[in-house]
Amino acid sequence: MKGLQVVPENPMGFTSVRLHFSADPLKDPDNLDPILAERARDWLHKQRISYPDPNDFEREMEINFHVGKGRRVFPQFSETVHGRTLEPNRRKILYRGWDFGWHALVALFAQIGTKDRLHLLRESVGNQLTTRDFAQKIVQMTADQYPNHAPGCEDYCDPAGQYVKSIESEKNEKRDTEVLESLGIFAKCEPGWSRKDGRTIIHDLLSLRLDNTPGLYIDPVGCPLLTRALLGQYVFKETKDGRVADDPDDETHPWADLIAALRYLVTGLRRALMPHRFKYGAQTTDPVAYTGYGTIDARHR
Repeated sequence: MKGLQVVPENPMGFTSVRLHFSADPLKDPDNLDPILAERARDWLHKQRISYPDPNDFEREMEINFHVGKGRRVFPQFSETVHGRTLEPNRRKILYRGWDFGWHALVALFAQIGTKDRLHLLRESVGNQLTTRDFAQKIVQMTADQYPNHAPGCEDYCDPAGQYVKSIESEKNEKRDTEVLESLGIFAKCEPGWSRKDGRTIIHDLLSLRLDNTPGLYIDPVGCPLLTRALLGQYVFKETKDGRVADDPDDETHPWADLIAALRYLVTGLRRALMPHRFKYGAQTTDPVAYTGYGTIDARHR
């Protein structure tokens, strides 16, 4: 039943029941009846604005006890709106977003669904592993979870992975991307795009379109930690005098690492996810090339 989750025995030895308001068809924004769905969205909007603090709304209405201390970086994210049970499409490319580091290594699995929508299918997080050990784990995980996936995989990583050496690199004198290449993984990167640029794209994908659906869906079962990061574990720090920092707290592991991997994914796939906004992209500073009859061959990144 939608909105009802029963865990026979939680870690404390108790039966746990999670009852969400969407279990009531009259309060389900995704009701198959468009009239009832519209009424439910109106009801939910009224409930949301009745809470001055968005974090209080998340705790009380969305049963979200994972909200961190600070201001949410992505307050528009809602498990009700953005959470879906997602099935991989065997006919579409499987995308993987990577983030390297000793404390938390991350790989996100995603595809592009209908209406240029990003589907976040699964996550894997490693701790105190070398890049090689983690990459081998992801190769095996890909083979197990997506066997004989004919369209193949495309990978995106941190541009710093080409230049900054990690623990693995210090041992083997290899860059992270070179470690991946030795395993047949040729990760792409998008230099020149800041963290703020990546967060802006995520904000745009989380926003509702004209048809009241978002540009991003996430499978909470396949991506439980990323879901928690979006729900409130990834935050802007608040100072003692009540001010909010300009940049998110990127020292929180694994939350910041999960968001980083997501940033690399959406930055690399931005033209496919938002074709109108990034139709042309950022021009390079390369000299203009002329081809055939003097026509300009515009060069874009």
